[in-house]
Amino acid sequence: MTRVDDRSGAPILELPLPNQSIKAERERIVSEFARELHDQLAQPLTGILVQTDVFMREQRGNRDVVDQLDYLKTSVREVLNNMRQILCDLRGEPGLSNGLAQTLADRLLATYELRTGIKVNLWVSRSWPASLPPETSIHLYRIIQEALTNAHKHGGARSVQVALQASRERLVVKIRDDGRGIAWIDEKPIGMGMVGMRERAALCGGLVTIRSRPASGTTVTVSIPTEALRWSPKHVLPAS
Repeated sequence: MTRVDDRSGAPILELPLPNQSIKAERERIVSEFARELHDQLAQPLTGILVQTDVFMREQRGNRDVVDQLDYLKTSVREVLNNMRQILCDLRGEPGLSNGLAQTLADRLLATYELRTGIKVNLWVSRSWPASLPPETSIHLYRIIQEALTNAHKHGGARSVQVALQASRERLVVKIRDDGRGIAWIDEKPIGMGMVGMRERAALCGGLVTIRSRPASGTTVTVSIPTEALRWSPKHVLPAS
């Protein structure tokens, strides 16, 4: 590839960037763009959905107001659904194609038991949704993975129970181990990936609580409002 020097008029040879450099730069730009979309648009939209639901409960006796808020909520949810799909496409994250519960059983828990010798019991309520927003399923998967790692490395657990529960208002994930507990966790709730777990829950519009007592094990609870999870999986047309 050549261009002409503005002063001398002589041709200048320009070597193209190596393919690896072009790919790395493209991935960096896409990653930054996805992060900005999430932080500046997806998160505020999720907050609007949750707050609108609060307003609807407060205005329960005013039918006209509730109808208008419901229209607003439906419109915002549709925009958020599209935004979530765009984010997953940008990040190359299809989510957990077999669902969170099935992926936990087939991949994470089975491998964990073989590697550590710790028995894991998975309990899934009948009301647990068949599908979750792709980024939400990934965040929950990573939180459970981190809690299991802590049970093995720091808790000395012999068994762990993972429970997936759902109600009309919230999804709740509990990871409870029978280890020795962490005596200092209330005074120093950092380290061991705990900050990361809380950040992941916050990205889903939820929160994480951690209870631990000496000789009584540790319980990690993730609670996420169902309103923040409503989405519509993207329909993929069959290849022609």
